[in-house]
Amino acid sequence: MNIFVVEDEPWALAELVELLKIYEPEHRIYAYADGDDALSAAHTICPQLVLTDINMPGMDGLELIEELHRLDSTIKSMILSVHDQFEYARQGMKFGVFDYLLKPVKKDVLFNAVDKAIQHIEMDSKRTEEWMSGSIGQMLLTAEIPQYDILRAVNGRAYCMVLLVLETGSVLRGWKDTCIGMNDLKQQFGCKPSHEREFHCLDLDCRQRVILIPISEAVQPIRIRENLSPLFQQLQQLQRPAHMGFAVKSEFDSLYAIFSDLKQRMDENMKFGMPTFIVPGMKNHDAEIGDLWEKVRVMETYFKKGDMLKGHVILDQILGELSEKQITKRQLRLFVHDMLFSLKYNLLASRKGQVSINELQEDNRILNRFADYRELFEWLNETLVSLYCGLAVKDLNPKGLVPVLLQLIHKSYQDSISLQQFAADHHVSLGYLSRMFKSQTGTTFSDYIAAYRISKAKELLTSGVERLQEVSQLVGYEDSKYFSALFKKIVGVAPITYAKRHAVKTSSNNRKNSPH
Repeated sequence: MNIFVVEDEPWALAELVELLKIYEPEHRIYAYADGDDALSAAHTICPQLVLTDINMPGMDGLELIEELHRLDSTIKSMILSVHDQFEYARQGMKFGVFDYLLKPVKKDVLFNAVDKAIQHIEMDSKRTEEWMSGSIGQMLLTAEIPQYDILRAVNGRAYCMVLLVLETGSVLRGWKDTCIGMNDLKQQFGCKPSHEREFHCLDLDCRQRVILIPISEAVQPIRIRENLSPLFQQLQQLQRPAHMGFAVKSEFDSLYAIFSDLKQRMDENMKFGMPTFIVPGMKNHDAEIGDLWEKVRVMETYFKKGDMLKGHVILDQILGELSEKQITKRQLRLFVHDMLFSLKYNLLASRKGQVSINELQEDNRILNRFADYRELFEWLNETLVSLYCGLAVKDLNPKGLVPVLLQLIHKSYQDSISLQQFAADHHVSLGYLSRMFKSQTGTTFSDYIAAYRISKAKELLTSGVERLQEVSQLVGYEDSKYFSALFKKIVGVAPITYAKRHAVKTSSNNRKNSPH
């Protein structure tokens, strides 16, 4: 907060400045010997609180307060005077005077008054900021402009509009978990202190953040791109992929029109599993992925036979090629939708001949939960196991019991699962089922279920669950000591150490990206 102190007596001004140093560096103190100098400075340094004497040569205190009010009606003032005259206070109340102090001002009285003023200004600023963010968010999402002069002024200003999209998850739940340096961005664009209130940053939801940076219409997109590059470098340090795009809004464009166009460009060009910087004029070029359908058919054959291990290998190859091609999220959604639609159609058609379209619909919004190909592989793997396990039971194919067992593990890993009981329930020998499980998954039943439970424990430890006993029970282990030893054997460190390392890494990234 900028605090102006205006006093024509040099010794009194020096004393006030010395006393108010207690508020530094959180707040900045500026001293002026007359009202003219203070008013001139206010055009470049926006004050939030002004302490001024009344009787000064040239522009007196009340005239200064009135002029500052015209410049910015949110500026609060405090009058310092040797005269106990109510008329001064009454006149000043019209122009944001917060308090009236009689000279000589005692130190504790001054501090108490300034503390109250700062608290009042901060609360008022917070309410105003929340109202502005909500109103600007409404103008971004709807064509209607609220009937307020301040909002019409925002809509009629030239801006660089920046849209940030964060892939959320257990590591980062939203932009509030990050620490992106907005002050650095202001400096990069050369935002003057007097224009700081025209700089807006708001979260539309936990994934989308919009930044409005006041600019001159003459500025070129290439220059804006250079100024935004440091911000993109910060985004690349986050633990989840984040995407950034920008557009130039002229005085004649509406916020709604520019945001709609920018969001459409972002949706069409965001890469999956990696940060993306989307600039004006970027044209979308879909990667050539037609050759992957041969691998899909090979994978389908293995899953139908109940050979999970070979099916998983082909699925991993498919996703590996998609990653190398750096395809967009939009193209990935279409590919995954078409692949699951095709596999489900062929499976259902082979079982009952006719297929209803309603049986084939998939909700692709679930893909928004995944930030990389590892997470996508795990979800597709479980989805395919679930899809083909029904066929295995219907056809009573002993070899096909493995996907049924995998689905049971994925759904009920917290419970006690007995391989011997499962074998007995499905009328196969324990030895045969054990051999089939290892041949199709590449690991033993006990190792598989332990690894799956530990993977779920890692998710819990990085999502805020702190008590070891609670994590242990949530993944199916009543004995927390046994769970801790198993976790260390598989992961390499104890659960608490793993959680602390993750917390330190997150904190380190936030400090690295914090505003200076």
